[in-house]
Formats: sequence, C-alpha cells, structure tokens
Amino acid sequence: MGRKKITIKDVARESGLALSTVSNALAGKALVRPETRSHVVAVAQKLGYRASIAARTLRSQRSYAIGVLIEDVANPSASAFVRGVEDVVNRAGCTLLLANTDGDLERQVAAMNTLLDRDVDGLVLISQHLADARIREILGGDVPAVLVQRCDPDLDLDYVGGDNSDGILEALRYVHGLGHRRIGFLTGPRVSSSARERLEAFRRGVDELGLEDAESLTYEGRYSLEAGMEAAGFFSGMRRPPTCILASNDMSAIGLIQGLGERGLDVPKDISVVGLDDIELARIKAIDLTTIRLEKRNIGAEAAALLLRRIDTPEAPAARVIVPTKLIVRGTTAPVVSS
Repeated sequence: MGRKKITIKDVARESGLALSTVSNALAGKALVRPETRSHVVAVAQKLGYRASIAARTLRSQRSYAIGVLIEDVANPSASAFVRGVEDVVNRAGCTLLLANTDGDLERQVAAMNTLLDRDVDGLVLISQHLADARIREILGGDVPAVLVQRCDPDLDLDYVGGDNSDGILEALRYVHGLGHRRIGFLTGPRVSSSARERLEAFRRGVDELGLEDAESLTYEGRYSLEAGMEAAGFFSGMRRPPTCILASNDMSAIGLIQGLGERGLDVPKDISVVGLDDIELARIKAIDLTTIRLEKRNIGAEAAALLLRRIDTPEAPAARVIVPTKLIVRGTTAPVVSS
C-alpha cells in the first residue's frame, strides 16, 4: 500500500490548532506568533507534510518565488547578503531565484525581465543600477521591490543599508587617535549611493579632525582587488604618500595591501590600511585586516522581511532601515612611526 498523503488538516489536528492558524503559520504570515509558527513547523516536519506549491499558487494568486539580483557572484559579500534573504524567505515557504548581473546595466535589465516572466512575487536588488529608464519602469510597476545598499531619493521604495557615515567616521577617529594626519581614501564607484555616502562621510571627518586635504588624497575605485592594486600605485607614487588609507570595501583593501607590498611598502609599518565589510578573508591571519563590519546577513534578512510585508500590505509607506556598523581592529593599522 502507498503511503498516506499528509494534509494540512492532519497538521492542524496533531498541533491542536485551528486550520486557519496552521495555514497562516505555514505561509509565514506576520500575524502568527513566532513560537506558534515554530510549533506548527515542527509538527509538519514530524508528520512529513509537504505543501503543494501548485495548490498554494492557485489559492493565493502568488508564485511564492522571490527574485534576488546581485552585482558580482564572485564577491564574498554577495553570499552573506543572499543568505540573509534566504533565511527569511525560506521560513515563509518561498523559493529564491538568484540572478548575477556583474554590474552590467544590460544584464540587469534582462535579468529583471526574466524574473518578472517567472511571475516572482517580489524583487530584492542588491547594489544594482537604478537610474536607467527601463529599470525605473519595472520598479514603478506592480511587482514589489526592496533596494539594498543602493538607493535613489526619486524612488519611493523600501531600502535597507549599512550605516555608511558612522562607519567611516568611527574608522577615521580611530586612526586619528593613532597619530595619522595624512589619510587617503579609496572610494567605491560613484554610481553607488553607498560609495557616495562613504565619500561624504570621509570629507566631513577630514574637516572635523582637521586632517590634510581630502580631495588630493582620494582615488576612485570599483570595489575590486584590481582597483585596490591600481590605487596602491596612485598613493605610493605621491611625493608624500598618506600614512593610512581607508578603502570602501575589503576586496579593494586587500588589493591595496598587495599592491603596496609589491612596491616595497609594509602594512602597517609604512602605511596603515582599513577596509569595509569584514568578509571571511579579512579574518585570516595572513591578512588580519582592520575593517568596518557591515552586517550583511542582517541587512539581507531585513530586506526580505520588508519585501514580505510589502507583498502583504502594498499600500504601506516606504520604509528605510539603516543597520549599524562596527569597527573591527586587527593587524593592518598601527600608530604613526615618528621620522
């Protein structure tokens, strides 16, 4: 004899809860208390209950699929953002569809249209282009979207990002306390609102602390290892190189350290370096990078939670969530050595 198919009624009977409560719990509805949802999920797993996606789709007119766009699948930060999104949408019984755009505008437009053709319930855009008219048309349509790490004041959409200003200012004050007065800054691409926020924070910090001219000590990068190596040539070629350099992400900071080393400069003896992200590579002893920790998994989870709320309540006002950062001091920063 075949195995009896377990239904949602069996889960309700076993859990001692109303059918509607069990249905809402398995659908990840916010109106169900977390402890109730956990109990229902445990019972469903014990009984071997599997929801029918087709039945749910017909009943609710939803696909239970969420589209996530990332800029570069090779960037270690991307996986942390995606895991945060996945943590939340999986609990809500949704499937995650991932698209890598490589920071290319045309690839992003194509990916967004493909995800819409798959009838996703919503989109999470992590560090994506926003200014193009085709993208704005999609974002102004019926499919909910949440922006992560890049925003645009002209788009009335939910947004989640790290506290760029506080992170940069905390790092500047720290290295200022080590005696650094000539501090360089390796930016991210100007197309990124987060990169612009970090640059503005750097400029404010320079003014606040009375440091040397910010503009002559700024180099525009691309959030990449290669950009960091290029920046090493720029900074080391100065008549008076900076004694410390802040990089807008960890990959460019690691490239910067490598490039400085190739030019005979020791980090941190000759030049201190600070990154931003706190990727796993930053923590290994061979790199030991002082960095500004960006809580990427938390940011992804917040974005997913906002998207699910937006799907349930499309008329709610747009929310803006800023997640705190934290300076992590390791081995790439040291006090200035008096000459």
